[in-house]
Amino acid sequence: MKKKSLKPLTAPPSKLESPMKSAIRTATHAIALVGLLAGGAVWTISQQHPLYANPGRLLRLPAAVVDASQPTEEAFRIGEVLNQYTNDRGLAFRIADAIVEQADKEHIDPALLVGVLLTEDNTLDPHARSSVGARGLMQVMPLHSGKWGCGSSDLFDIESNICHGVQILKEAMRSAPNTRVALLRYNGCVRGRNTPNCHLYDDKVLKHAGRAAAEMRLVKTQKAD
Repeated sequence: MKKKSLKPLTAPPSKLESPMKSAIRTATHAIALVGLLAGGAVWTISQQHPLYANPGRLLRLPAAVVDASQPTEEAFRIGEVLNQYTNDRGLAFRIADAIVEQADKEHIDPALLVGVLLTEDNTLDPHARSSVGARGLMQVMPLHSGKWGCGSSDLFDIESNICHGVQILKEAMRSAPNTRVALLRYNGCVRGRNTPNCHLYDDKVLKHAGRAAAEMRLVKTQKAD
């Protein structure tokens, strides 16, 4: 008896999807793919840059860690000069940035501001306080706090303190016949009665400013190289 050969099984013809179902399926796949890519990107950032994975943490980190921006050439030069006076490089460059910002805004030579700052406190202590109550890097008296829209009335805040100090110096320069007299007025040296030997203040500032300007010119930068 002759055996019948078995016919291969064939799958039943599939039903054609409607255009609407096809569009929905395509959209679902696209959304899933975007989700996977986004998840992978977040995972990569959290692995390579854990500090930036949680933006809320940035508010609690030191400024030197948070600010990853590159300083301008002038701020870099000033930062290198100020770095000689502190072991905190981040602090030196934060001060430099604030000085350059205010110098540009008020059209004052930044080297002169460096001179005032180093004369007032060459330890670069943002929390410095004098015997008469002057505060911060540029030794600003509390009576000036909150003026001029400096963003904060906290005179121990670096940017706020420098902003207040520059505004005081600007007002003194506006009314004084020359820079030396303006510096004496900034120091409160009126006819030499308020501060012992305050008549030497302008010489000290200008000496620091001249030295800072000379050292700034010697600092090597990428542009100079």
